[in-house]
Amino acid sequence: MSKHTSASKILLALMAGAGIGAIMGAGAALLLSPNDGKTNRKLLKEKINELSEDLHEKTDSLIDEIQEEIENITISETETE
Repeated sequence: MSKHTSASKILLALMAGAGIGAIMGAGAALLLSPNDGKTNRKLLKEKINELSEDLHEKTDSLIDEIQEEIENITISETETE
């Protein structure tokens, strides 16, 4: 069981790192952008909405995978009894 917990922690750390990297990249892009503030705000809003949708999809997918894994573990433990 600790093997699954360890994998979950690694996955969570990777997702957090990717999120932080995306935020830092977006900040750098805004600071270096040749566009005016109004255009940047519009682009930023669109990108945030896009990333939010992607995050929801990936989170739902991850939850489904975790639930399946829990079911598999429960079934295998039931079969060994």
